[in-house]
Amino acid sequence: MSDIGKMNTAKEALNKRHSFEMRKLGDEIETDIKVTKEKNEKEVKRNKKDYDVQVPKESSEAEMKLAKLRDTHTKQLEEERKRFQRSLSDLKQSNADQLMEMKLSHEQVVTQQQEKLKETLEKVRQDFESSKLKYEA
Repeated sequence: MSDIGKMNTAKEALNKRHSFEMRKLGDEIETDIKVTKEKNEKEVKRNKKDYDVQVPKESSEAEMKLAKLRDTHTKQLEEERKRFQRSLSDLKQSNADQLMEMKLSHEQVVTQQQEKLKETLEKVRQDFESSKLKYEA
């Protein structure tokens, strides 16, 4: 039995050593996990802090850019309105000028036609008068 006792003792020693190594390995893993967790938590805090700083900064920059774009757009829009008004007034003036020219031209044509009609009527009257004198004589 002494061999069995020795084997049991060796087995117990082996089991104790294995248990010790497993506890030691477990402790090392727990320490590694704890260190990694702390490191990751610090990284998350740093990222959150950077995010909390960066978001307002980006938002502020975006607002400034938007305000600048709006100002530029407003100026361009006002310039286009002024250009449109100038163009519209030029067109109205041009149209009025053309209308006046057409009226003058039509008045001249009417005057010429009236003069021709008067001349024709005068000629017809003179012919009538001469024909009337021929028949009366």
